[in-house]
Formats: sequence, structure tokens, C-alpha cells
Amino acid sequence: MSATANKRFQVFISATFPDMQGARQALILPMLEHGLIPTGLDSAAADGNTLLPVIQKLIETSDYFILIVGGRYGTLSPMGLSEIHREYIFAATKRKPIIAFIHENPSALPEAQREPTRDGQVRRDDFVRLLEEKVTCYRWSTEAGLNELAGKVIPHLMREHHAVGWVRADQAGEGGGAQAEALKARIELLEKEREEALSQARPPLKTLARAGDQVALDYSCNVYEGGDCKLAMVTTKISWDQAFSCVAPLMLNPAAEPVLQKALEDFIGRKALGDVQNDFPRAHAVRNVVLAAHAFNQVKIHLRALGLINRSAEKDSRGLPLWQLTAHGDNTMSQVMAVKRTVKL
Repeated sequence: MSATANKRFQVFISATFPDMQGARQALILPMLEHGLIPTGLDSAAADGNTLLPVIQKLIETSDYFILIVGGRYGTLSPMGLSEIHREYIFAATKRKPIIAFIHENPSALPEAQREPTRDGQVRRDDFVRLLEEKVTCYRWSTEAGLNELAGKVIPHLMREHHAVGWVRADQAGEGGGAQAEALKARIELLEKEREEALSQARPPLKTLARAGDQVALDYSCNVYEGGDCKLAMVTTKISWDQAFSCVAPLMLNPAAEPVLQKALEDFIGRKALGDVQNDFPRAHAVRNVVLAAHAFNQVKIHLRALGLINRSAEKDSRGLPLWQLTAHGDNTMSQVMAVKRTVKL
């Protein structure tokens, strides 16, 4: 039997506990039938910050991420987000394929499985709206129905998102290591040739926005207004010079995409309060800025089109591309960021 036939895929199941324990169990059988290894931890069982590194490692090594949302938003972390919300944000930043199973009528659930306060219900509904905007969602009403739905949805998820998966070491076959290294070297060569071809086929620079031209970037954040914490979807405008200045110094050596995204989010976070005050005039703080995936991709693609950055031949520990400055990018960084003299010569 081939290594491909023996592959298993790890999926992280994120759900509130203990109210969604039965729903979680309903997913197990269809997952096992399709070669998925279910995993997950209940961070409410201990200090969430203590378990957070363990949970994040499980998510990072998983091939897929599945959310089950019932009638509860969940226990709030010190950041003001529930644990499942934090897990979703981490999975999204790691570009994991994500689907969500959302209960279609939470008011019909037993009292113990619903949020006891109006504030909790609002948080739950806001989270559901966020998921509906960002990921593929399916509705369920009973655990039996969820089991049947998962049996149909999981094969589609696996067809749409081909994952790396896992193979037992004793089934990988002799010579697999040498073959893998040869394939890796071949891929690197082809990617280098592709990068060179793309650099020659870029559109004329005079047609592209640059320097002080503005770009609109979408992001989500938590807005603190009085005693409330609300999830908001916001658009900010920054110049291309500002966007480039955020990430350029990080690419003097090849840098991973999450590092670049975090730098942009930190910059946006410093001006986010002003962004949200039109819609939230009493807002006094903004936390947890998460740049939308399409916004980050827009910055990355545009800087590449300008000839400022290109993909490195290296990859990170997950096999994802690293990015570095071109010679033109290095020179542009010096012109944009170097401090000019104020004394007239």
C-alpha cells in the first residue's frame, strides 16, 4: 500500500465545555472513517494561559480546524475573548482550513447550554457573525443531525484543502528520505526560476500605487466602550510607505508571513482607537487587532509587484514561504526610513 493511502490527517476540534461534549462526540466517528485524527483540549479545565501554548502547538500541527458553536460563547480569557474565539484567531493566523458547525436555534437548547446573560448572548451572536463572514459555516440542530452532516462535509473539506498529513515511519518506505530531499531541491530550483520569470513580467511601475498613495486595509478588533467589549470589523487607511516601513527591516533576513502580519497589526493597533471612534464614540481602548487575510495578501502582493520583496528559497518550519528584500527594496527602505538631516548645508 502506498504512503498516500496510509496517510492520516489531524483535526483540531474547538468547542465550549462541557455543554458541547455530546456534539464533539458526534463528529468523532465520521472523522475516523475518513482518516482524520481528532484532537483538542478544554482550556476551561485549567488556567487558559497555562494551557495556551499546548493548545497552540496542537493547532499548529493540525491539518484542519473545526469549530462547534452551540448556545454559549464560553468562558472569557483575561483578554476579554472566549477560549474558542482565541483558538479560532490562532488557527486563522496559521492559515488552517477552517469550517464551523453552528447551532441554528440556540434558544431551543437546555438552559445549561445557553449563555445566562444578555451580554453573553450578544458576544455569542457577534462571534457567529464573524465566522459567517470569514469561514464556511454549516447549521445543525441535533447531535444525530450533526453526525450525518459531518459525514457529508468532511470529504468535501478534504477535497478542497489537500493537507500534508501523517504517515507511520515504518510505512514511509526505504529511500523516502533521499527522494524527499531530491524533490525538495527540485522544487527550490523551479521556484527560483518562477521568481525570476515573474520579476521580468511585473506591470510597469508607473501604473502602480506607491509612496504616499493610500491603501485601505480591513481588520477585526475588540473595542472597549464603558464596561462592554465588542467585536468590530474596521477599515483603516495607511500609505504604501508606511506599510513598507512596517515590514522592511524584518526582511533584511528571510522572514515568515506571520511575523510580517504581526508587524502590520502592531502599527495599525497604535491608530485603531481613532479608526473605531466614528462607530464607537465612547470607545476608550482597542485590543486584539487581527488583519484580514485578504488585506495582508494585498500588501504582500503589491510590495512584490513593486519589486521591493521576493520569496526566499528558504521555508519556515511548516514549509511556508519566507520573504526577503530585493536590492531595490533595500535601497528603497534606506530612502524611506533613514533620518534626514535638519541642518541646511
